[in-house]
Amino acid sequence: MPSTSNTQRPAAPAPGAAAPSATPAPAKSTDPLFNPNLPTNLELLQNNTSILPAPSAAKLSNRHKPNPQTLPTIPPPAPPRDGTRSYPAPNRAIVQVVIPTANKGKVDLLVGHLRRTKPAGVTIAGHTEVPADSGVGEQPYDGAGPRGAFRRVVAAVRKLGGDGEYRARLAARGVGTLLVASVENFLAREEEIVGAAAGTGRVGGAVPVDYGVVVFCRVDLVGGETAPPPPWVWRVGVSRGVTAPAEYWRAAEAFGFEDQAREHGRVTVGELLAANIPGLDKADWHKVLAGVSRYELLGEAMRAMEAELPWPAAEGAARAGGAPVLSRKLSISVLPLVLGSHLMATAYAVAERATDLNVREWRD
Repeated sequence: MPSTSNTQRPAAPAPGAAAPSATPAPAKSTDPLFNPNLPTNLELLQNNTSILPAPSAAKLSNRHKPNPQTLPTIPPPAPPRDGTRSYPAPNRAIVQVVIPTANKGKVDLLVGHLRRTKPAGVTIAGHTEVPADSGVGEQPYDGAGPRGAFRRVVAAVRKLGGDGEYRARLAARGVGTLLVASVENFLAREEEIVGAAAGTGRVGGAVPVDYGVVVFCRVDLVGGETAPPPPWVWRVGVSRGVTAPAEYWRAAEAFGFEDQAREHGRVTVGELLAANIPGLDKADWHKVLAGVSRYELLGEAMRAMEAELPWPAAEGAARAGGAPVLSRKLSISVLPLVLGSHLMATAYAVAERATDLNVREWRD
């Protein structure tokens, strides 16, 4: 999980009561996260790791979705500086994708999914990476995970709304919609989340589960002083979860929290696993312990909500590369004048040009 806090990491806590592993990792005296009392036997850790069904995305969304009254607005751009031209009318079918992180794994996952699922009649003008703080610490717990994903979306839109040059670039391309996509992994300890997903209460009585929450939000830019843009449209999905090793979870909590509610942890379970088990990826420990990457689980969650993604409805002609893309139901009435040549020859020429433009759009 990417860093979301500049808080200085405290010294390692005293060793816990966990029994030493039969295959301890090499001593790393310079790493404050190394703990010789944490288990490092991969086979044992793998046998104690489970994959659980996803909890209710609707419940998480309803509990943590931002208040519409607190959401930022994106004002229209200032007129072009040269004064010789005006911006084209914004088209909702021209979409700018916004990813509120610089994490390459998340960016590739989200942008790739949106490009693959783009509906006909919608054009993706491009994508923008906007590093945005989730405000939930290094290791989010329980409700901090969904809140962090929502906060990234809001923070990214607020940043872009305050950038006049960026708004002008969007306006020059006729962009009428922002589609913001955010991902946040979190450890769920609450009975309401873990128990409902497992169907039988907590696993082992006290083992947290690592879930990934995916948030898509459509922000319409079409509007103005007399016709404000429509409300933001949210869609939320949650991945299946992977149980976290109890010893590592307790060790992570021993490093403390950044908040009184104990939901914003200073150290992640993944960081501890990577510091004590050589070769383990702190951002994707799931792949070794559960046999499935967290990115695979997130991709699975996105595919499950594919029909619910908040794409805008296509409005008339979309544009690709600044050129109008003609409707797929083409009529010869697009010609402003009747030409002197045979009408059928003219119709063939218009149809061929429209086909070229449509092919260009599909390759976008």
